[in-house]
Amino acid sequence: MAPPPTDALEKQISELNIDENAPNVIHQKNLAAERLNKAKTRRDQEIQSLKDEQASNAKKGELIQLHSGLVDECRQYVQRFVDQQMDWTNMELAIKLEKKRPGSIARYIELPLHLKENRFVIRLKDPENGIESNGKITSDSEPDSESDSESDSESDSDSDSDNSSDGDEENERSDSKGTSTSESHPKDKYTNEGTPVSIDYTLSSYANASVYFENKKAAEAKQTKVEKGAEIAYKNAEKKINQDLVKNLRRENGTSSKSEREKFWFESFYWFVSSEGYLCLAGRTKSQIDLLYFKYFSDDDFFVSSEIEGSLKVFVKNPLKGESVPPSTILQAGIFAMSASQAWNGKINTAAWVLHGSEVSKYNQSGALLPPGEFEYLARKHFLPPAQLVMGFGLYFLVDEGSAEGHKQQRVQKEKEHGLVRILDNKKRVFEKTKVTNVKAEEAVVQPEQEHEGKKTESEDAASTRGKKPKSKKNASKYDDLDDEEKELRMKLLGIGKKKKDAQKEKKLLSQKPNANNGANDVNRQKHEEEVQEYLLEADVANKTLSSFFDTLDHLTPKPAVGDTVLDIVPVFAPWSALQKLKYKAKIQPGLAKKGKSINEIINYFTNRRMDNSRSDPDLDWPAERELVNAVKPNDLMGVFTVNKMRLIVPKNK
Repeated sequence: MAPPPTDALEKQISELNIDENAPNVIHQKNLAAERLNKAKTRRDQEIQSLKDEQASNAKKGELIQLHSGLVDECRQYVQRFVDQQMDWTNMELAIKLEKKRPGSIARYIELPLHLKENRFVIRLKDPENGIESNGKITSDSEPDSESDSESDSESDSDSDSDNSSDGDEENERSDSKGTSTSESHPKDKYTNEGTPVSIDYTLSSYANASVYFENKKAAEAKQTKVEKGAEIAYKNAEKKINQDLVKNLRRENGTSSKSEREKFWFESFYWFVSSEGYLCLAGRTKSQIDLLYFKYFSDDDFFVSSEIEGSLKVFVKNPLKGESVPPSTILQAGIFAMSASQAWNGKINTAAWVLHGSEVSKYNQSGALLPPGEFEYLARKHFLPPAQLVMGFGLYFLVDEGSAEGHKQQRVQKEKEHGLVRILDNKKRVFEKTKVTNVKAEEAVVQPEQEHEGKKTESEDAASTRGKKPKSKKNASKYDDLDDEEKELRMKLLGIGKKKKDAQKEKKLLSQKPNANNGANDVNRQKHEEEVQEYLLEADVANKTLSSFFDTLDHLTPKPAVGDTVLDIVPVFAPWSALQKLKYKAKIQPGLAKKGKSINEIINYFTNRRMDNSRSDPDLDWPAERELVNAVKPNDLMGVFTVNKMRLIVPKNK
């Protein structure tokens, strides 16, 4: 069953351009209808529950007034036990034994007692039901005999000491005959089949009745309040369910009212913009790390990482030539680098380190190209102060050309006022580019030198031992006068021949092993060199991309201003201190919650905040922003996170 059709809902569904008869669409509509029916049923059940509560309280109050004498007698009976300061367990045991006596007042008291609340339960017969303990319809004159029965019960309790022997005989007969007790007292009016009523033994019967009547009035007032707001609550629930239906249809069918945007070049890496506006990039793989170095890194930039396993290698782009990067940006880059390491899961507060771009090289001292993701550090690492690992998830808003032009004019004006010239490039030392094609030749020269050094070492060893007769040769000369068979046997016992054979075998294995490894290394090295050559050929194109980065950044705004037209959202995962200007952000710390669950909680938080339909307050959510957030798919946000488990910290929506 589909939810009640509304013009707004039909219009939103029609804009999705989906087949409304598709099974998944029908399934989502049925789920929405089920939620709507549950909301209505829950409201009706709440009202009916209040009505039942009123009727129950009124009935119990009337029964207490009707049987006030019995209620007071039971109160006094329990009060006597309490005044004697009897143990509660023994008290219940005494009442249980007293119940076996016919006509005893204890027969009307239900066990267990509720003495912690000063209460006990008594069953009071409703005359309107007209039912006795034996299940027969009573006559109209029976309720009039209530006072007689009560007086009988009082006289029975007063004469307990006189007829105790009779009571014992009756108890014995009741034990031997199953139902003889009930048959011997067919006119006993009070039974255990009445209405259970909770009594406060510290209050009189009429005071207990007044409590129930007051509860009835409170339930009436609550019912009036609920019925008054029921219609408004139902409309709000219907609106929320219809919004969720449209959102789920978008996610289910992968459709949206807008076309899929093209990703920016830096979104293929881990990235963020620091609080001072510096672009920080990190590779997801070793190949991406090399790509960033050769295509986007320059000698004026900074390189940040840490000693902990799994840390990112972060490239901090410096647009101000000859100037240093602010310490806060370097510290944020260090936190970003350590977020992907074991320090995150271990909740370790440690320190990262930083090097200038000119102090990092992809070649070792001999000029050989290092493996992917590895670097040669030409200076001493500068360690940063330890920092707490606090990250955050945020949303940038992509604006149209008109809005971006306004942001650009503001940026250029500020740069002129401060005399800043910001340029991003990838210029490195010139000799870096020339080494790639000569790596093989250099290695070919190195190998003969190594062989020559090896031969030189062997000759030096021979010279150092010249004139010294080896011990094995001395031992062998002792047996020159022996025949061959006896000489071989004695040399075998001394181990001389075995050592010689083992040395020859080991030399043979060593000569074979390097050949296989060298072949595989040559293939990998050649492949890596080809990749580096491609990076260098594309360096000029990458340089143009870098030079236009600030124009790209003008299209991304952390908080849309009045008059901006938002087109899409760009997610980012960054240190929490770098996200303070963002309107949509959530704090993330090390924890055990899975990434998918946390992303859903973040979306739920973003879509349930206060909204300003007039678009006058930039600090509140606007309808266009809310629509973009509702349309986002959780899977599209997975890739920006450098961590898999986390603890989400968001304020409660008001």
